[in-house]
Amino acid sequence: MSCFTPIVENQTSHKPLFYANGLTQYTILCDFDGTISEKDVTDTLLNHFGNEKCALLEQQWLDGMIGSRECMRQQIANIQASQAELDSVLAQIRIDPAFSAFIDLVRNAHLNVHIVSDGLDYAIRTILKQYNFDFLPIFANRLLHDQRQGWKLDFPYANEHCLKASGNCKCQHRRQLVGFQKIFYVGDGTSDFCVADKVDLVFAKDKLIDFCQQQGIRHYPIKDFNDVVAILPDLITAPAENYCLSPA
Repeated sequence: MSCFTPIVENQTSHKPLFYANGLTQYTILCDFDGTISEKDVTDTLLNHFGNEKCALLEQQWLDGMIGSRECMRQQIANIQASQAELDSVLAQIRIDPAFSAFIDLVRNAHLNVHIVSDGLDYAIRTILKQYNFDFLPIFANRLLHDQRQGWKLDFPYANEHCLKASGNCKCQHRRQLVGFQKIFYVGDGTSDFCVADKVDLVFAKDKLIDFCQQQGIRHYPIKDFNDVVAILPDLITAPAENYCLSPA
């Protein structure tokens, strides 16, 4: 019987980031796949190391037969690769070039940033480390390895009442934030839908733009983090009623 162990330590030290203080009054929650990264990381790994069952599971998820947590659990279990092989693919994944300017801005302005992803903690940490951003707090599904070719997922941020049956319930993460004046969200896809109406403003890409428009959710359509950097300083002091924006 294989013994699976996590390859990223549990981040218990980040709990204070859920509470506002005299210096930090704003929080930005950021999706990772397709938002910070230029590609969907999980899809990339499945394309390299998954089997035919992974595509069938994806279709079952798209058809609403299973939730994203169950889909990913089974897909990751069907990956066959060594850690070195996995790392070689992760090394090729790039992040938004403007993300660096975004991090400079939020650090200078003392803004709180959480990466909240329904993806893989090890993959996110590995990619960010290439850019010296691995100090950022990451809340994602936990990847486990058997030190051979096998992989497994654990879900430390799952919620049995999650409407999307996600591995990482982003709404639950939002509910844990206490005392902040404003909470912003940056995302692009379906895993961001349920949390979009629970923040003060969404910076939306791709599918999330259409969703916010259809649901009447306050949002700012973006192409990349350059747009976030351009508008964020004004939003920190803008009244909430002025948050229905469109790009220049």
